[in-house]
Amino acid sequence: MATLSGTNASVKLGTDLVADMANWSIDDTKDALTAPIFGDTMNKVHGMGTRNVSGSVSGYINVSDSTGQELLKAAYDAGTAIDDFRLYIDDTVHFKGTEVYITSYSTSAAQNEIIPITFNFVASENWTRVDS
Repeated sequence: MATLSGTNASVKLGTDLVADMANWSIDDTKDALTAPIFGDTMNKVHGMGTRNVSGSVSGYINVSDSTGQELLKAAYDAGTAIDDFRLYIDDTVHFKGTEVYITSYSTSAAQNEIIPITFNFVASENWTRVDS
């Protein structure tokens, strides 16, 4: 198996690069369905339920990135979904969501430091990994 480096990772909205991003993370979970009944002593899981995909992208603030960071902030402000959100592992392999909501963003400033920004998201549907 080839070892991958985050150096080749990126964040894109469609084919537009979100500027100055340096980190992304995904938390992809499913709820365990349980139906314990009287007398059960173990094995309460009876299947898998709804998928829940969330995560974050972070880097350094760039207010002139009108096709990236500013679109993420605008989607948050309006409460609208992003229809082509992509988190790349390398040039070809990426995760893609067609209905992604920005749930929060945060930033702070300190003297002698580059100003960071973090966007948190949830995927409403159609979250896939694309190997092309």
